[in-house]
Amino acid sequence: MTTDPGLVSAEENRLLTSTGAGTPMGEVLRRYWWPVGIAEDLKEKPTFVRVLGEDLVLFRDRRGRAGLIEARCAHRRANLCLGTVGLEGLRCRYHGWLYDTQGRILDAPGTLPGSDLKERFRQRAYPVEELGGLIFAYLGPAPAPLLPRFDFLTKPGLRLARVIGFANSNWLQLAENGCDPLHVTFAHAMSWGGVASAPIHMSFDETDWGLIYRSGRPIDRRERFAYREQHWLLPGVTLASEGYGRMTANDFGSLKLSHALMPRGARYNVPLDDTHTMLVRAIWVPEGSPAEYDRSKLLTTPDWRPDPVEPYREYRRMEDKPSLGYDWPQMVSAQDATIQDSMGALADRENEHLTPSDGGVVIARKLLRDALAAVEAGRDPKGVVRDPAQNRDIEIPVFEDVLSREDFERATRLHEPAE
Repeated sequence: MTTDPGLVSAEENRLLTSTGAGTPMGEVLRRYWWPVGIAEDLKEKPTFVRVLGEDLVLFRDRRGRAGLIEARCAHRRANLCLGTVGLEGLRCRYHGWLYDTQGRILDAPGTLPGSDLKERFRQRAYPVEELGGLIFAYLGPAPAPLLPRFDFLTKPGLRLARVIGFANSNWLQLAENGCDPLHVTFAHAMSWGGVASAPIHMSFDETDWGLIYRSGRPIDRRERFAYREQHWLLPGVTLASEGYGRMTANDFGSLKLSHALMPRGARYNVPLDDTHTMLVRAIWVPEGSPAEYDRSKLLTTPDWRPDPVEPYREYRRMEDKPSLGYDWPQMVSAQDATIQDSMGALADRENEHLTPSDGGVVIARKLLRDALAAVEAGRDPKGVVRDPAQNRDIEIPVFEDVLSREDFERATRLHEPAE
């Protein structure tokens, strides 16, 4: 596989990483639904959020309806996150203007009788839907597409949904990390005993929803192999098996789950703006899975906490005898967080030198280029759903286990990269 398609110039790098309204990639990102909150956390008070460079307020009225509207009041620009909610909507704390979930002005104290101001103005508002414990929003042009009903959001089973942290970097850095099997060995081996060896098999293929990578690593003198199939869903959602990655090599294979019953975890890399990203996790253990027995292990997810890298950090602490260098974090999520922040707020991709192991990154960038072309031509990009018949418990099978040599060769035989 040639690596040339993955290379980008400084100009294209700025194009691919833009998130604002009116920018090419910002318009692509607005064709998809994004998680903007956790459903059970949104109660009687509104909250201030930022998504795709837009400052917004997320609230739930007293009838239980969620809304997402422009943060600044249309009257005197006070932040509506300080307001109060009632049966019909959100009332500004400053002068009492009342907005419903559609952004309509229901009450405007201070206006003259007979004024048509309420009819002439509307607060910018976006559609929201709740699914799988998450609150999703669509910030693109009407008509809104359907919110994809992936199996990990809709099917029966145990679920956990939470915000795990924030990154001081562009969304694309985190998204690309999710289609990179080689980094697992060098970044996570000290925490995941089953991935200490570098992969001897890596293959990458485009799918209807994005891409899939397959990787295999030898353990036990090449008599057993740690094998994983992981998905990357547009516009950059990582979907992998959940639970196995936290086990040691000796724990692998203990559950022998089928693809359908494999617990899985999705990580949404939500662009707040060009240089900040929110990470949201959705974990699902399918009903009937033997893995349900260990809820404490499966239905948890560690925080995204980077260890900041900065010049002369050790001396800035003003200790008498500073110890130079960095201690590597113990938690996998903190390891990823530290690496991503170390690349800077916006990675300089024009200075990269890719290898065949970056096949997932190459395909991801190709998919984003295709999405740019589709939106520019007035079409929906890949992964946008409008047909209800195609939006029923969409199955995205993931898999991870330790395989015998025979099973490993069978699993990888059809996916060997071309010479």
